Amino acid sequence: MAAIALSRSALRSQVVRNLVGERAVDFFAYLTTEEDGEGGGIISRLIGIGAKLVGFASKLVFGVGRWLLRHAWDIILTATYAIAYFNWNQADEEIRRQMEAGAVQIAAAAGELLGVGSVWLVSIGLAGLASMKWPVLGGKVLLDLAEEGGDEIRGELYSFLTQVRTTLTRNFILGTMLTARQLHLFGLKPINEPLEPWSIAGYIEEKVESIDNQVIRAFVENFLEGAVDSIIEVGYVVSYSIEDFYRSQKMANRDALGPERGVKVTPDERKPDEFIVVTGPQEIAKQSLETTLNQHRFIHNRDLGQLVGQPIQDYIRSGIQLRKLTYVFKSKEGPPWIAPPGQDYIKEVSYTIPEVEMGLTWQELKRAGRPWLWGGCRATANLSNGRQMAVYGATTEEAEEKLRELATLTTLEIITLSVSQEKDRHHNLRKRPTRMYPAYAMLLVRRPNYDNQGIKDLSGQTYDEDLVRIDLWPEEEPPGMVSLL
Repeated sequence: MAAIALSRSALRSQVVRNLVGERAVDFFAYLTTEEDGEGGGIISRLIGIGAKLVGFASKLVFGVGRWLLRHAWDIILTATYAIAYFNWNQADEEIRRQMEAGAVQIAAAAGELLGVGSVWLVSIGLAGLASMKWPVLGGKVLLDLAEEGGDEIRGELYSFLTQVRTTLTRNFILGTMLTARQLHLFGLKPINEPLEPWSIAGYIEEKVESIDNQVIRAFVENFLEGAVDSIIEVGYVVSYSIEDFYRSQKMANRDALGPERGVKVTPDERKPDEFIVVTGPQEIAKQSLETTLNQHRFIHNRDLGQLVGQPIQDYIRSGIQLRKLTYVFKSKEGPPWIAPPGQDYIKEVSYTIPEVEMGLTWQELKRAGRPWLWGGCRATANLSNGRQMAVYGATTEEAEEKLRELATLTTLEIITLSVSQEKDRHHNLRKRPTRMYPAYAMLLVRRPNYDNQGIKDLSGQTYDEDLVRIDLWPEEEPPGMVSLL
């Protein structure tokens, strides 16, 4: 049997890995991905890109902060050397020239960083666009550019920060000296003409060199060198120890709360496209998830506020309603009732049926509330107890038909029925034909009681109230539904 030769570079997994690059699990990106090709247009992509840019910027800011903390001892050493070797007798104009030279150095470093970064970023962007047209070749070029460009930009960024750190520290010392001279602080005064150079480091070196005994001079020189080197090393040890301490504390807090998690929750399994995304550290995500589910259980079957206005004369003539059914229709077939892209809002209308029959089934409610075309025609019915029902439709026939369908659920009779159509109405107020779908119904049942608690009618009789919500948007009867009594 011939030997089989395997080449790592020829493996399909290796080829895909080279094209795709290093992979990471992004819970948030996964959870926010649209399914079945719906949604996820340019707006969603722009939001995703914006979120990634914000994340990159925040990481960059924290990275710079950690970098400054790690180089705090370098800043102290730079300031110390600047003071030690500062020529205390140099003219004020020379100090200003040195400060201007420092600003020029920072500008040069910033220009180099911007030049390198802009070229690499534009190249990576063009390669990204090319990868959409030619995925294989474009993806390979994009991967190589991203890898090499990342190293180049990172190197230029750290070089720029080092230059800025050194220059700003030195300019701060020079500016402080110049200000102290101008304000005559600490016995200093402005110097307009250059004098003989004098510095702290030069003075110490001169004193050491003035020692006649070679043995003592060698001892003092090496003592000072060893002391300075040891101080520098001690400072670095302390600086890195503090940094390690804060890093360990951060890791301990992160471990205590658990890793970052993203959870996709679908409270109602009948509508898989209505979901909630909970993200954060594991323990906090658990608490948020429990709170979210408890809130959904509490409010999902409750009416969160319907106000029904009625003239007082009608209330007195018709009396209190013992059974009232309110239909709520929306211009979307099911939840979530959120406007799709390009639409401002979801249209909602509600119609009330007084003295609804007892023993209705879910199928009867679904049938009476079937979809219809809502619009600018109004059908109004005067009922036998003095109340009215009114329904709008796109045509007079549509409005009348829908009103009669809803009226089949009441025990009252229609005394008169009239149909009208709006005219000469402002275009912003016109009722444009809209397909309406049943969302849910609210059944209000009042029962007399004798403890004087609850709602009271004109005769003083009090009633208990029960409010039941019935979802009508599903195609099939929800589980647990029974005849309404």
